[in-house]
Amino acid sequence: MYTGRIRVSTGSVHEVLELADRFLLIRLKEFCGEFLKKKLHLSNCVAIHSLAHMYTLSQLALKAADMIRRNFHKVIQDEEFYTLPFHLIRDWLSDLEITVDSEEVLFETVLKWVQRNAEERERYFEELFKLLRLSQMKPTYLTRHVKPERLVANNEVCVKLVADAVERHALRAENIQSGTFQHPASHVSLLPRYGQNMDVIMVIGGVSEGGDYLSECVGYFVDEDRWVNLPHIHNHLDGHAVAVTESYVYVAGSMEPGFAKTVERYNPNLNTWEHVCSLMTRKHSFGLTEVKGKLYSIGGHGNFSPGFKDVTVYNPELDKWHNLESAPKILRDVKALAIEDRFVYIAARTPVDRDTEDGLKAVITCYDTETRQWQDVESLPLIDNYCFFQMSVVNSNFYQTASCCPKSYSLENEEAVRKIASQVSDEILESLPPEVLSIEGAAICYYKDDVFIIGGWKNSDDIDKQYRKEAYRYCAERKRWMLLPPMPQPRCRATACHVRIPYRYLHGTQRYPMPQNLMWQKDRIRQMQEIHRHALNMRRVPSSQIEC
Repeated sequence: MYTGRIRVSTGSVHEVLELADRFLLIRLKEFCGEFLKKKLHLSNCVAIHSLAHMYTLSQLALKAADMIRRNFHKVIQDEEFYTLPFHLIRDWLSDLEITVDSEEVLFETVLKWVQRNAEERERYFEELFKLLRLSQMKPTYLTRHVKPERLVANNEVCVKLVADAVERHALRAENIQSGTFQHPASHVSLLPRYGQNMDVIMVIGGVSEGGDYLSECVGYFVDEDRWVNLPHIHNHLDGHAVAVTESYVYVAGSMEPGFAKTVERYNPNLNTWEHVCSLMTRKHSFGLTEVKGKLYSIGGHGNFSPGFKDVTVYNPELDKWHNLESAPKILRDVKALAIEDRFVYIAARTPVDRDTEDGLKAVITCYDTETRQWQDVESLPLIDNYCFFQMSVVNSNFYQTASCCPKSYSLENEEAVRKIASQVSDEILESLPPEVLSIEGAAICYYKDDVFIIGGWKNSDDIDKQYRKEAYRYCAERKRWMLLPPMPQPRCRATACHVRIPYRYLHGTQRYPMPQNLMWQKDRIRQMQEIHRHALNMRRVPSSQIEC
């Protein structure tokens, strides 16, 4: 205090802040606030937010609150959250922007907070319960879990709220059956929180009618059975690969040479795309899957290459790719599954010497990412509908020209091996319209145990190529295929994947600008076309004058 110098560390900052506040040392207090800003992390944001409120550090409080808000679904897994006082719990449940996986999780969070000190906290339960959006909970959850809960059953107000929510669900189901259902827009409590993560089937890149590349992504909003616009990618993607991790959606490669090495990733929490380290080789139609937090790129081929044996690994923390030992054979048109966070099962095609229609043979192989050994197998493990569907169409042109989102399974490899079979039932295809399997360039993905087929084209020749906007969904519950609303515009050779996106980016009608680099390229192509058209006209002029 007298020397004008002080050393602040992570261990001492709380004591220094307390002294600075007590003795009105404003500059020291502000310095502590800036120090804590730099140390702000998901593991300490709840504690720092409480400190910021205690010592009226408004900028620090805002920054910590924003981190909590965007990561609320992770913050509530930390025991420190359940030490917060009632008024802060109430404030967070009142916040429309908190990122949550579901209202069911929030109900369980309220119960857990109350049970930490039942004698003191039970009196707050009704007020917190009123802040939950019961209409966003599944009817079965309301009747089986919420209604029987002692704190609910013993409170008349809570019982009435549950009954009203169940009745709204019944009316909604009745209106859907009669075809008169409309999405509620009158009262904010009937809508999801803006921060609630919603299930979306995201469709990325591809080509549309006239060979135009599509940079704008679209998404099928599962709960509302409609398509929404999502931000543009920065590249012309065609024949690219997709992989979904805990935090991002990655896309890589393209048939378009200028973009064949590019890699981008989508952040659902921010609804933005960003570039990351490029591939080491220009390629497309390769496998991309996550194993232990790293991305494995396997095989593929280029426009002037018969194919690749490459195996490369991307480390997100270092933002770098590095080469591993190559596969024993060329692998093209790769589809991948990951088992036990170690084994990658691959369905692909490889060039052969014998005279076949396209000189390619279908192969299925397994790659051990730890021993880096390869072993051919008879089929993909028949674990769920997604695997059964792929094996039912594995030898078709439909499958070989399609893109398939990789899927990871937690079961042990020994169990997966037992599910490999030489004969596969095609029962899953029974209700699928036969013409769907004549489509090429479709995007295939999954959501839970459902399977999606999106877009593609019919008739391979460029003259009569029919680009498709249809989308189909295999409903595991009903055991049949359903035709979904069509995409906003046709597209083929796109990729699709399931991702959870906050409701704030899905409600209403969203519009996104095309990236500047693609706008510039589009203008450049238009100028070149005009120059070419003008040159052709100039050639015709002398000819017509001679004829005259």
